[in-house]
Amino acid sequence: MTPKKRKIIIFVGAAITLAVLMVVLLATLQKNKQPEADFSKLTWAQAFVKLNETMSQQYAFTEWKDIRWEVLCDKYLPQIEAAQSEDSFKDYYIALRAYINEIPDGHVRVSRVADLDDKYTGGGFGLAVAQLDDGKVIMTWLDPSGPAQAAGLRAGDEITEWNGRPIADALEDVPTIFAGNSATGETLKQKQLAYLVRAPLGTEVKITLSDSSSVVLTAYDDHKLSLKKNYPSTVVSDKLRDMVLGNENSDPEPEGVAEMKMLDGNILYIKLWALIDLDLKQTGKPVSTLGLMREAVAYANENRCAAMILDIRNNVGGLDEMVAEIMGLFYSEKTLYEYQKYGDSDDLTTLFIEPETQRFGGKIIALVNSQCISSGEGVALGIKNLPNGETLGFYGTNGSFGMAGAKVKMPGGITVDYPYGQSLDKDKNIQLDSRNGIGGVSPSIRIPMTEENALRIANGEDVELDQALRILTKGE
Repeated sequence: MTPKKRKIIIFVGAAITLAVLMVVLLATLQKNKQPEADFSKLTWAQAFVKLNETMSQQYAFTEWKDIRWEVLCDKYLPQIEAAQSEDSFKDYYIALRAYINEIPDGHVRVSRVADLDDKYTGGGFGLAVAQLDDGKVIMTWLDPSGPAQAAGLRAGDEITEWNGRPIADALEDVPTIFAGNSATGETLKQKQLAYLVRAPLGTEVKITLSDSSSVVLTAYDDHKLSLKKNYPSTVVSDKLRDMVLGNENSDPEPEGVAEMKMLDGNILYIKLWALIDLDLKQTGKPVSTLGLMREAVAYANENRCAAMILDIRNNVGGLDEMVAEIMGLFYSEKTLYEYQKYGDSDDLTTLFIEPETQRFGGKIIALVNSQCISSGEGVALGIKNLPNGETLGFYGTNGSFGMAGAKVKMPGGITVDYPYGQSLDKDKNIQLDSRNGIGGVSPSIRIPMTEENALRIANGEDVELDQALRILTKGE
């Protein structure tokens, strides 16, 4: 096993046993020791300088993403020093989050302080919004008991101004430091749409519609409801990711990392949550995800399935070896999966896709979105490169494909994670990791974000799955 992209598997909810996690962690560390630094005993300013130095030396994509570490240090060190002089943990935390948020990489993150996050984003206005492909921003959902509904606003209403500013300009300036890092422009836009309608409790906002009417709304405690009404949360569960991160989520727990069912038209649907073996049923023994996929392919062949839909939306990643092994269920020839490069070393680790005896050769569509991250993106790439494979979705994958797991401990119980290795393609160029806002695996079949589709999504309809079924059954 390699430690690529996988520190996320360590912090999990009760459904994943400590014993399983220790097995995964120890096996990972035996292969390649992950960098870890501890600056938690230093002052905030000292720790920040050390953090910046460490990342400037070990972050895998400094040149690729043109990260100017000295510029970032000069920008944020005075803020950290001011927070220290005033003994303001809040200001220290906000400055650190803003600093980390400057790095366009979904594998770079800082641990959360929920109470402080809620102070800035705990209020909602009783609505969610979406931006259509033509640039229009519409309301897609309204809280039936919220102020927006009471003011007469309705789903489908177009917003033209937000607090007196053109909506496009207001969106561009939405801070996303509490939303996590965005590797691509697509991901950033989705987060800006989600956090446009979040604010401190009591904040007032004036919303102007396309008919020139306007209303003033006040942010109230909606228990973060609007964040659950955006794409993809309305249609794709994020239960496993929330279990990993320790977030609250009332959705049912997955029964397995890979779950399958037969759909109309003799099409096999597989939901692949991650690329790792986990004990989700708490039996005391992790279940082989590769084994589950082998069973699914065997079942598809035995039942002469016409096609397959592999749903990797919101896939949290896992192990690269597992991706290569799973791709062996679909590839007929030995194929390079990646070269792995760490630091300045010229030594590369080579990983191949080795064809298995039992393979599925029919049409296959992989459903993707921007929350398909890390090794999950490797599955998307593998399917897209097949002559009989397609990727389908509104948006591409996350664009964060480096070897993650490096960690820095900071004062105040805060940790920073970042990738320290690169995945290279056959020409030994960096693959999938974003650059200038572009990266990941784009859909070979891209669904337009029309008003109809946006409203269907808000209503909980799975437009992407419906479209994949229509293509496979009717040839649309």
